Amino acid sequence: MLSAGWELASTASGACADAAAATAAGLAWQLAVVPGTVAASLGADVTAEGRHDAFDWWYRCTFEADPSAQALRFEGLATIAEVWLNGERVLDARNMFVPHAVDAGARLRPRNELLVCLRSLDQALAARRPRPRWKTALVPSQNLRWERTTLLGRMPGWNPPVQPVGLWKPVVLEGRGPVGELELDVQARVEGRAGVVAVRGTFDGPAPSAARVRVGDTEAALSVAAGVLSGAVTVPDVPLWWPHTHGEPATLPCVVEVRFADGWVPVHQSRLGFRTLRVDRMNGLVRFIVNGAPVFCRGACWTTDDLVSLHADPRATLELAREAGLNMVRLGGTMTYESDAFYTSCDELGILVWQDFMFANMDYPVGDEAFLAEVTREATFHLRRLQRHACVAAYCGGSEVEQQAAMLGLPASEWTNPFFAETLPALCARLHAGVPYFRSSPSEGALPFHVATGIAHYYGVGAYRRPLADVKSAGVKFATECLGFSNVPEPETVAAMMGGTTPPAHHPLWKARQPRDVGSGWDFEDIRDHYLRELFGLDPVTLRSRDTERYLQLSRVVTGEVMRRVYAEWRAPRSVCGGGLVWLLKDVWPGAGWGLIDSLGRPKAAYWYLKRAWAPRSVGFTDEGVDGLQLHVANDAADVLEGTVEFAMFQHGQVRVAAAEAPVRVEPRAGLTLSADAMLGRFADTAYAYRFGPPPNDVALARLRAADGSVIAEDFHFPQGLDLPMVSPKAFEASAERLPDGRVAVTIACDTFLQSVHFDCAGFRPDDAHFHVAPGSPRRVVFHPLADRSTKFKAHVGALNLRDLHTLRTD
Repeated sequence: MLSAGWELASTASGACADAAAATAAGLAWQLAVVPGTVAASLGADVTAEGRHDAFDWWYRCTFEADPSAQALRFEGLATIAEVWLNGERVLDARNMFVPHAVDAGARLRPRNELLVCLRSLDQALAARRPRPRWKTALVPSQNLRWERTTLLGRMPGWNPPVQPVGLWKPVVLEGRGPVGELELDVQARVEGRAGVVAVRGTFDGPAPSAARVRVGDTEAALSVAAGVLSGAVTVPDVPLWWPHTHGEPATLPCVVEVRFADGWVPVHQSRLGFRTLRVDRMNGLVRFIVNGAPVFCRGACWTTDDLVSLHADPRATLELAREAGLNMVRLGGTMTYESDAFYTSCDELGILVWQDFMFANMDYPVGDEAFLAEVTREATFHLRRLQRHACVAAYCGGSEVEQQAAMLGLPASEWTNPFFAETLPALCARLHAGVPYFRSSPSEGALPFHVATGIAHYYGVGAYRRPLADVKSAGVKFATECLGFSNVPEPETVAAMMGGTTPPAHHPLWKARQPRDVGSGWDFEDIRDHYLRELFGLDPVTLRSRDTERYLQLSRVVTGEVMRRVYAEWRAPRSVCGGGLVWLLKDVWPGAGWGLIDSLGRPKAAYWYLKRAWAPRSVGFTDEGVDGLQLHVANDAADVLEGTVEFAMFQHGQVRVAAAEAPVRVEPRAGLTLSADAMLGRFADTAYAYRFGPPPNDVALARLRAADGSVIAEDFHFPQGLDLPMVSPKAFEASAERLPDGRVAVTIACDTFLQSVHFDCAGFRPDDAHFHVAPGSPRRVVFHPLADRSTKFKAHVGALNLRDLHTLRTD
């Protein structure tokens, strides 16, 4: 890989026509980061506004070549690139999503000079192009539809204006393979209890004397004829790959080898997972069936772990997401195709991937032959790359293409085109058989954005400020986007963002980081404030004016409470919903962004609420009005769940006014529903729907216990709203114990209900936070050191309804 010795310089657009002109211009060269972007080389961060699209950017590198070297491979050039090798122009490229190869063998010398120019995207966008059938407000220039580049950094209101330009993926000098250029398809499927791996490849070099494929301990010969390798291997009693919420994500090693006179040579190595996958579409459903079991898909939409370089290791974020119970992540059409490491990690962690192709909101010019050829090549490349990953569960033409056209009033005949409707599904069926394809997200229904048919972007609860009851009546079948909120990060991140201070109500920096849709008269903080008013019964304007700290505390909690209630409805056994993916998983810069995780990798309050709502074994309340409260138990695991469900009602957070329990047996990957009224066996107005007098309680508890008595899950309901009175408990206990491995165990107990217990603890991450504590029910939380295990532990413990903070320390 050519990663050392790179330099970078900029010029005005078109100032240097070629490499000779750039060399003669005496440019101000500086060290460059490759792979990486211009922003990374300049040492910029997400707060630095750089109009990188306005300039031409020149990279140069001098390198020595091995005599066996045959090709230069550019894994990613963003975006309009010209390449010179030893003064000869050898490549022109306009697609950042595919690799570009140069036959360099005859051009190489012992010492070589490579120059790459990334031309100004602004200049390209200024060219006259045919008009689109419709326009989008998502991006400033409609001509972006012609350029195969990411919309990251180019969507005002969505993310920072850090425009990705540069050699964002590796540059590799490589030799010729043993069979020349090999184009190989390796696809795994399940037949009965066996796994079958079909192999087919074409090559243009010398024919091997034999070829074989080995999966695990099972091996089979491949035929070799007329430049084609082909054949299959059958693995008996193959272990199945499951999403982690439902089983083990088992994989087996796969190797394809060819033989020449000097022995066997590998030409392909990977790990394959075997699973069956289909989508149940009966009666309008969109429910994924994996290995014969229905899977409720819950998760979030992916952004990128590093908007500056576009070249970060995604593993830590994916592990954090898995810990929260996420079992699906969506790569939307406004982003980029992710690295091989991303998909390998999803295979290993048991995370399903919904994969959009990189198209969003625009009327793409697929009638242009050159453009069509380029995007077809792009799709083919990525399908061949992803076909070996069991995690890939769906392909989709892109994001909001059909929705954008329909919302602008165009007839249904104008919503899509043959590329999305015919070309892409045919490619998917051939190159990754068995994975469902959707034309666009959202799509189907009388209008593509109607939520009761097909896949939806559900913002009824959220941006459209519908009441929480809307989720019960909307009939969402599958939400590939939902619940986009301005999620407030923890105080440590707020302080880092604001220079150590709490921001006043409308600090310009705070407001600048609020996500917004271009052209709307509101931002997503306004949406959060709407639900703060609905759930707490408080005026957010007055609250943030008088007590900013309290306003931020409640704002952290309110979005988590909303999301918890939505998922309780969607996971109920009677629900018609097959899944919901939150917009978004992670912020791209510090602030109250859409992410469940902030840009520094710290979970926000909503993350912890969803961790409980998404757990493989969980219990959740729904309010059925005059039919009272219902308790829904979910068991995604492969084993029968036998245990007990408890229900209790508390007045003033202390007095137990009603209680009942019932034994439960829940079959594997199934659920059941209990009526609180039936459990009690008497009228108690559990949902406070009849309102005969004052409310009987202010908190209700649902608790799921295992057969051994251990607590599996809890949920809480607040019939009078979330604005509980402040308390000063007589019996509050909190203790901290240093464990041998450097972790710290904290135990909290109280005689009074504690609302949304939170921690402020530098250097450690808890395994739970923003949880409620029932009276007389201790909670244990384990804190993991982020770096040095000997770090001193100091934590401030608080709750929304607790008057005083409590400080814990260990030696």
